[in-house]
Amino acid sequence: MNIVWGTSASSLEPFVDAQVTADFLSVTRAEVLKLAREGKIRSYPYRGIKRHVYRFRLSEVSEDFEKLARATIPAAAPVSQRRKSNG
Repeated sequence: MNIVWGTSASSLEPFVDAQVTADFLSVTRAEVLKLAREGKIRSYPYRGIKRHVYRFRLSEVSEDFEKLARATIPAAAPVSQRRKSNG
């Protein structure tokens, strides 16, 4: 018997592993794990004392990665502030 608390079973988002998350973000698995350890993307660690196994929800990772990208990519300088070539 499946018990679902307050929601239908079809609306639950599945957890995925680091490789699926890496493929989704187009980065390496190692980069995903690094971001998870640093707390830059939401993850759910389980099992292990020295090494954790992480699971992710792609919707949460997408939100976190978008915020991270906005924070790390500087805005382009206006044309008037760019260096003029001497060509």
